Amino acid sequence: MNIFKWDMKRYIKSTIAWTVVLILLQLMYAAFYPSMVKETKFITKWMKVMPKAFVKLFGLEDMDFSNIMNYLAMVSSIYVTLVGGVFASLVGVRSISREENEKTVEFLLSKPVSRLEVVISKFFSSLTHVLVFDALLFSSLFVFANIYSSSPVEVEKFVAFAFSQVCLHFTSMNISFFVGTTKSDGALSLGLGTVFVLYILNMISKITDKAEFLKYFTPFSYADPSTVIRHGFPTFSGLFFVLVNIALLISSIVLFSKKDILV
Repeated sequence: MNIFKWDMKRYIKSTIAWTVVLILLQLMYAAFYPSMVKETKFITKWMKVMPKAFVKLFGLEDMDFSNIMNYLAMVSSIYVTLVGGVFASLVGVRSISREENEKTVEFLLSKPVSRLEVVISKFFSSLTHVLVFDALLFSSLFVFANIYSSSPVEVEKFVAFAFSQVCLHFTSMNISFFVGTTKSDGALSLGLGTVFVLYILNMISKITDKAEFLKYFTPFSYADPSTVIRHGFPTFSGLFFVLVNIALLISSIVLFSKKDILV
């Protein structure tokens, strides 16, 4: 039995639906950009009178909106970073926990496959769904950005931005995948809840200097769109994502292998 192919067919419609919705949102935001550029001076003045907490929250300090990459950094903090993270979390948490909830795990384990093969196949299936989602998402965003920008998009900055978000989505998926392998009841709410809490921690760390230390405990701070587009994707952020994802995958394999499964 090919678990990978089975999972791909089972969830591909959901992945395509999420992707289409996000692409349409991207098109809407990109189409709005030309009219926003005309009001750059007004927006700059408006930013100066806005509360500092709001400006920090979306990374708008000294932001030049005549460059479409800066505009993308602002809007992406919600619809790519958060919504993309939610999608990735759903993909990860449903992978194994749904099998237990629907009692189909009994069918899987009755086949001549080990638990290691099951969890690895499920993991790579989830990863593929996230990669398909991101590939279509950022390909369309690059096209839209070039269509609606008055100047060519800076490819190096765009690649750094896209890569950082892929790392973030992969980590969100992996966190929820770990949750799904450890428990079945309430896995969905716990997986999504964890991602939302990590996102909120990143927001809090931006608002006040006293809580700035929180940024070191959430993957969202290591892939912050405004920071990446301004300064690139630093090596230590890449190292953080590598170490965290390796730890999560190993933990998922070990815990699922020892888990008592009710069938």
